[in-house]
Amino acid sequence: MRRRSIGIGALAAVTLTMFALPVLADHTDQVDPHDTGGRLDLEEVVFDHVGAPTWRMSTFATWTVRSIWDLGNFVVQLDTRGDPTADYVAVVRSDGRRLIAALYRVRRGDREIVVTALRTTKVGSRGATVTVPLRVLSIGPTRASYFWSAHSSFTGGVCTRTCLDAVPDVGMIEQPLPGVTPTPTPPPTTTTTTTTTTTTTTTTIPPPTTTTTVALSG
Repeated sequence: MRRRSIGIGALAAVTLTMFALPVLADHTDQVDPHDTGGRLDLEEVVFDHVGAPTWRMSTFATWTVRSIWDLGNFVVQLDTRGDPTADYVAVVRSDGRRLIAALYRVRRGDREIVVTALRTTKVGSRGATVTVPLRVLSIGPTRASYFWSAHSSFTGGVCTRTCLDAVPDVGMIEQPLPGVTPTPTPPPTTTTTTTTTTTTTTTTIPPPTTTTTVALSG
């Protein structure tokens, strides 16, 4: 019997509520604590940016393609324009026999438009990968980097409501575009101002004393 499916639109709407303003990081491999219930609580996300960007998402629990069918998904959100919402979402899900993935462009009102199918693989008993070629993304000509974050969702067992996990927990990870080095933000300039105070002392000189001599007669 086919299970009830979680719509892509509903999934994107949920994951977009987890979106936060970008934050910078010096590394791209992220380790996450055991902080979410369900089979797809993320333990680590490894990002390979050599060639086409590829994310490997690993969970604490083991799972099979069939066990997450219509129950669980992995999502990579991409910010390519620097606005307050994600511009693309790469969704990895199970069709009951294998993992499949697709890239969606997020429009106004959280409306998603399918861009292309993506390459995804099952890695061992706890992981999945997804690859998003940069050529399928629309990136502003003045952008030196893009931002990403990874998410998982699962419904079932202890997750009577959908369990969501995000890596990183807050914000997104900045990734420079190939061949482009973002301009570092200069440190704040400290200006020392020396103030010289001049003290003026005013001395009041009394007016000269006038002596009047009166000649007495007789």
